[in-house]
Amino acid sequence: MSIETPRHTTTATTHIAEPPERVWAELTHPGARWMLGANIETDYQPGSPITFEGHFFGRVFADKGTVIAVDRPRLLHFTHFAPLSGLPDVPENYHEIRIELAPDDGGTRVTVTHGNIDTAQHASASAGHWKDALATLAHRDDGSGPTHW
Repeated sequence: MSIETPRHTTTATTHIAEPPERVWAELTHPGARWMLGANIETDYQPGSPITFEGHFFGRVFADKGTVIAVDRPRLLHFTHFAPLSGLPDVPENYHEIRIELAPDDGGTRVTVTHGNIDTAQHASASAGHWKDALATLAHRDDGSGPTHW
């Protein structure tokens, strides 16, 4: 008899004063580094690999996953595994990440839902990371304004 460990989910949301099509273009731009400075590589086709490479607190990382669904310019859904987590590379240790874009008053509401997180502490840390990532996507991290739109 096995006891399943409860999994956790976190959500982060921001408003960007641009239409969904422009936010999508920034999200998927070939040189985009909004996700904690990572270089993101994929063809954005369901079933394709997606990789994230960069530096995080001085440590090199090479995360990976698979694109689950794409509905331009509304949804990017993928799995994500971080080898630096120290967890085994098995399906139950892959997170599910949904990035949803919806038109709202004067721009776009971007919502990230990050699921299948192993602990409440990791979920809390993830919420902070997504807040930072969304601020970067919205170009609010350093006040320099948009670079691609």
